[in-house]
Amino acid sequence: MIQDSGMVSKLLYRIMMLLLLFVILGSCNGKHGKSFLPDIPGYSNENRQIFVLHKQLLEISGITYNRNGTLSAINDEDGKIFTVDYNERKPASVHFGENNDYEDIVLVDSNYYVLQSNGELSIVPVDEPTHSRTIKFPKKRKVEFESVYYDRSAARIVLLSKEQRLIDEALVAYSFDPVTELFSAEPYYIISLQQVKKLMKDFSAECKPSAASIHPVLNKLFVIASVGKVLMICSLQGKVESVYSMNPDLFPQPEGICFSPRGDMFISNEGLQGKATVIRYDYKPGK
Repeated sequence: MIQDSGMVSKLLYRIMMLLLLFVILGSCNGKHGKSFLPDIPGYSNENRQIFVLHKQLLEISGITYNRNGTLSAINDEDGKIFTVDYNERKPASVHFGENNDYEDIVLVDSNYYVLQSNGELSIVPVDEPTHSRTIKFPKKRKVEFESVYYDRSAARIVLLSKEQRLIDEALVAYSFDPVTELFSAEPYYIISLQQVKKLMKDFSAECKPSAASIHPVLNKLFVIASVGKVLMICSLQGKVESVYSMNPDLFPQPEGICFSPRGDMFISNEGLQGKATVIRYDYKPGK
C-alpha cells in the first residue's frame, strides 16, 4: 500500500507539473495573450493583425505611414527606405545614403526625414530619394536619439532621446523646423523618468524610448520603449498621462510606431531571435 501510494503521488505530481506548464505556455502565447496591460482604450486584441516581414527587414528600426495606405520603413544600418510588404515578399526599396546608424523615419509633406542616433537628419525627397542631404545636430555634448515624429499643430519635427545624459533621470526632446531647417537651441520638452516610474509603480523600472508618434484622433503622443517594454501616452508637451506594459511575447523588440489618419496603430518589431513583424491594431473608439 505504501508503494502504491508513492506511485500515485508521483503520478499526481507529474500531472500537476504538466498542467502548470500548459498554463505558463498559454499565458506566454502571443496569439492569445493581451498586448497591453491595462488595455488601451480604443484598441482590442480581437482587432489586431500580425504580419511577418521579409528577412531584409530583420532589423527594422522605424516606420511611417504613407498617404496611399502603405508603410515605409528603414533598416538599422542600410541607407535605404523600404516599402513594407505584408506577404513576406522581398520589399521594394530606394537608396538614399551610405550605411549608418539609422533609428527612425517620418514622412512630412513631400520629404522623408530619417533620424540617425547622433541626431543628424537625412532629408529625403519622396520623388527623388537620391537627392537626399543631411542636417547635423548642433549640440556638442552627446545625446543618443532613437525617436522622431511630426507635430503638425506646431509645424515641428521632434527628436526624443533614448539616454538621459544631459539631464539626470529625464528624457530630452529637441525640435527641428522643416522650413528654416534649424534645431531648437534648448530642449523642446523634458520627460521626467521619475514620473514614469511612479505611474508604473516600479522605481527600478527601465524606460528607453525607441519610437514615438502622435495619435491623429486623440492628439496625444504615443511613445514606446523597447528597453522596459513600456508604452506611454503623453501630452504634446511631453507630460506623461498614462503608462502601459507591453507583452514581451508580442513585442520582443518594439522599434517603430505610426498611425493611419483614422487612428489605426502599427508597431514594428526587430527580429530579435526570429523574424521581424508589424502588428496592426484597428482603432475603435469607445471600446
